[in-house]
Amino acid sequence: MNTRVIHPLASRTLLPESFPFDAAGFRSAMRNVPGTVSIVTTGRAPNRHGLTLTAGCSLSAVPPSVLVCVNRSAGAHDTILSSESFCWNILGVEHVDLARTFSGQDGSKGDIRFGEGLWCDLKTGAPSLIGAICSFDCRVVNAHEAGSHTIFTGEVVAQTTNAGSEPLVYINGAFAAPKVL
Repeated sequence: MNTRVIHPLASRTLLPESFPFDAAGFRSAMRNVPGTVSIVTTGRAPNRHGLTLTAGCSLSAVPPSVLVCVNRSAGAHDTILSSESFCWNILGVEHVDLARTFSGQDGSKGDIRFGEGLWCDLKTGAPSLIGAICSFDCRVVNAHEAGSHTIFTGEVVAQTTNAGSEPLVYINGAFAAPKVL
């Protein structure tokens, strides 16, 4: 049998240079993509950090793993690196105020953000939001720099689940609730 290996990029059709692309256009297009709103937390009091993000997803069931993408300029970034852990907290619509706080809309930073909500530690010590739809407590297994962000891969070492809450999403620059069809 004669097999031929084709490089996956060899068959790509490249766009002509007459189609310029810029970051503003990309951001504008991405506003149309709904994202699950979550808070990624790390560290221990009084050095806890957290941020609101939509760039997270499941990665693998065996072993249970997730990934989150964190801007390297975020206060939580270096703490995730040094603690080698994070907790990915999926928010419900009742957490919209927390989402705003952890996005920095009120100007707060660091541990002060944890003054709202109820928090506990699961296994790694990263803060877990009591009442979150799901919280995945993770040990960092990989960190990969990509553009302005680091993609953190985390092996889930503990989790909580609170079914029944309506998830919070972000689309077109606003928080929203998905509509069931």
